[in-house]
Amino acid sequence: MRSTDMPGRPGCPQPTFHPVQQAGGRTILELWVPAEELDEFNVHIVDEIQVVHEFR
Repeated sequence: MRSTDMPGRPGCPQPTFHPVQQAGGRTILELWVPAEELDEFNVHIVDEIQVVHEFR
């Protein structure tokens, strides 16, 4: 999976500057954003974040 494959809203920029990282297992993919860049990253979130799985 590439960052540009992540779902998003048509016409909105996708997070292409941070690679998707494999964390733990083959199916665990995460977008790692450095803490000092979170404010700028969050500005570009234009819709609700959808929870698709929850693990406890």
